Amino acid sequence: MKYTLYGDGLHDDQPAIQQMLDSGVCEVTLPPPQKCYVIGKTLKIHGGQCLRLPAFALIRLADGADCSMVEDDDFSAWKENICLVGGIWDMNHANQSPNPYHYAGKDGKKFFEKGAELGWNPAESAVLPAIYTGFCMRFCRVRGLRVENIVLRNPVTYGMQVAYCEDFTFRAIRFDYTEGSPKLWNMDGIHIEGHCKNGLVSDLKGACHDDLVAITADDGLYGPIENIVVDGLFAEHCHSAVRLLSHGLPVKNVTIRNVFGSFYTYCVGLTKYHAGETRGVMKNICIENVAAAASKGTEDVWGGNFPFIWVEKGLDVEDLRISRVVREEKTYPTPMLKIDEGASVKGLWLSDLHQKSLLEGKIEQTVIGGEVSEVHTEGLRNE
Repeated sequence: MKYTLYGDGLHDDQPAIQQMLDSGVCEVTLPPPQKCYVIGKTLKIHGGQCLRLPAFALIRLADGADCSMVEDDDFSAWKENICLVGGIWDMNHANQSPNPYHYAGKDGKKFFEKGAELGWNPAESAVLPAIYTGFCMRFCRVRGLRVENIVLRNPVTYGMQVAYCEDFTFRAIRFDYTEGSPKLWNMDGIHIEGHCKNGLVSDLKGACHDDLVAITADDGLYGPIENIVVDGLFAEHCHSAVRLLSHGLPVKNVTIRNVFGSFYTYCVGLTKYHAGETRGVMKNICIENVAAAASKGTEDVWGGNFPFIWVEKGLDVEDLRISRVVREEKTYPTPMLKIDEGASVKGLWLSDLHQKSLLEGKIEQTVIGGEVSEVHTEGLRNE
């Protein structure tokens, strides 16, 4: 090898690891480091490759690197079968430029200013922008993407961003988010964006300070999203479990199940987010087997502003099923389910919902402000 793999926590290991990836071998397996791996640039993984680290081997972004830790090699071209397994991926956020959505970087510009200079428009672009986002990992145009058995530690913003990805699996991921950069804002876990389909997201643990899982058709890159299963979220004092977002482009065939813990903004949100007259579209959304409640907000984000399960105004939802939800609430008296005025739901199934108030008085279980038709209810209990 031309470059040396140090693993001593001092020297830059990126050239050696990238050389291994660029060799074209189907699997790159790193040995346990003496201390930890340090990378000064983004690792670029190619189609048909697996990068594997020991489960608890620490890999840290170098001071001032201001880049993602790992990406696929070309956002503009489709590739197949990328796999990332193992490792504690520490973005070393305190030594990177702060959250670029809110703070200017070394060049005095924020994320959206840089994007505008590049002519990047999320509604029209077909690739992720090649600028500093504060995301730990980014993937675009991959069929057969698998990420598992990793720890994401204190990214500047999102843990992972994916767009134009099909047939993907994200499994056994732990979020170790204890500090903001500098505030606990925009710290999503896994952010799934336009043109994603046929995905399984399972066994996620740890609190994030934005949506633990975001499924957003009109956000970083615009496009429809379909056929997603989110199964097994475990988090205490987390911003929110799952956000679905549509501002015109459809989000359909999404199942969210086995959600446990406490959330200070909402548990599950069906949202439009953007202003304007264009209505969001969601179809066949299933939420089942939830045992969770609210928790106090942080010093950076107030808690208790939204319902436990929320359908925002400006959405048209067809076939919403909510079942087997248990909530013992001792923090905020927000409704278990609220459908905003200005939202519509055609086909609402509610079954086996149990809410118990540990506050003074009962908490409203369902608040219907919008237009709802074809309602089916069974086994609703509110104490």
